Amino acid sequence: MKKSPLAVAMKKRIGGNDEIQKVEQWLDTGFPPLNEAVSGDLEGGLPCGRIVEIFGPPSAGKTFLATRAMIAAQKVGGIAVFLDHENSFDVGLAEVMGLQSDEDEGNWVYKQPDTFEDAIDLTGQILSLVRKESLIPAEAPIVIVYDSLASMVPRQKFEKFEKMADGTAKEKDELNMNDNTALARATSANLPTLAKWAQKYNACLIFLNQVRTKMGVMFGDPTTSPGGDSPKFYASVRIKLGGGQLKEGGDRVGQLVYAECVKYKVAPPFQKCEWNFYFDPSRGLDVVESLVEYMLDKGYIPKTSTGRIEIGDKKYTKSQIVDMYREKDLGEIVKAIKSIQAKMKSKDELEPADA
Repeated sequence: MKKSPLAVAMKKRIGGNDEIQKVEQWLDTGFPPLNEAVSGDLEGGLPCGRIVEIFGPPSAGKTFLATRAMIAAQKVGGIAVFLDHENSFDVGLAEVMGLQSDEDEGNWVYKQPDTFEDAIDLTGQILSLVRKESLIPAEAPIVIVYDSLASMVPRQKFEKFEKMADGTAKEKDELNMNDNTALARATSANLPTLAKWAQKYNACLIFLNQVRTKMGVMFGDPTTSPGGDSPKFYASVRIKLGGGQLKEGGDRVGQLVYAECVKYKVAPPFQKCEWNFYFDPSRGLDVVESLVEYMLDKGYIPKTSTGRIEIGDKKYTKSQIVDMYREKDLGEIVKAIKSIQAKMKSKDELEPADA
C-alpha cells in the first residue's frame, strides 16, 4: 500500500510513531477478586510500569498487599525494594508469607531514607543500576514500595529539625506555613519523573498512604490522603481501603476490608471487593474463605432461599464449602471461576435484550 504524502513528510521530519505503552505485566495481590477489580482479570493484579497508591486506615492490610506484590515480583526473577519511612516493617512476617529477604541473594533491598528526596534519589539509583547493568532479565519487574507517603519528610523540614536537635537553629529555621505544604510541593515536583521512570524501567512504584479527615465536610466523603493532589494525578491505580470489625466469640480478631479502586487507567472504573483480614499472622488474608463469599455474592455457587449451598443433590453450609475448597489448589479454583464467568457472559450475549 502506497503511503500518503502526509505520512511520508511526517515520518521524515519527526520520525515514526513511538510505541504505545501498555501494561504487559501484572503482579498478584494475593486475592483474585482484587486482581480482577484492579486489572479486569482474576489472574492479573497491580500493573508494572505504573504508579500505584494504596491508602486506608490502620490495620487494613496495606503493607500486606504491597508485600504480596513484592513476592510476585521475586517469583518471576524481579527485585523487591522497601523504603521504610515509618520504621514499622516486620520482615519476619513477610518471610512467613514468602518474601525472600536474604541480602546476599540481591533480590531484596530494604532502606530507611531520612527524607522524601532521599527516597527519590535511591529510586533513581536502583532503577538505573538494575536496568543499565542488566542485573535481572529485561522482562523481570522491579517493585519499589514507599511506606508511607504520609510519613515521608521533605528535606527542607528535616534539615530544620536537625538544626533544632543540635542547637544550631536560627530564627529563619522556625517552622512556618511553607513547611506545612512542603510534602505536597515535593510530590508535585517529583511524581512526574517517577511516572516516567516507572514506564521506562518497567517498575511498579507502590505508595502506601494513610487517610485524614477533612474538617467541616457535611456531604460526601470527608476523608482525604496526605501528599497533595499529585498522587491522584500520577497514580494509574488508586485503591482505597476501608473496613469493619471481625469478631469471634465477642473478641475482635480482624477486619472486614473493603477495597474500591477509585482511579483506573488500566481497567473499568470503580470496581469493589472485600475480604477477611485476620490479625493472626498465620492466617492474615483468608483467601479461601473470602473467595467463597465472593463466589456466593456473584452467584457462582448456587444457594437455596434458606441460605444453604446446593451442589448436585446435596446441601452444604458455607463453612463446609470453605473446608472443601481448602483442599483444592487456588489456581484450579480461579480457573473454575473464570470458566463460570465465560459461560455466564456467553449466556447473556445470546439472550435477547428486553424490548
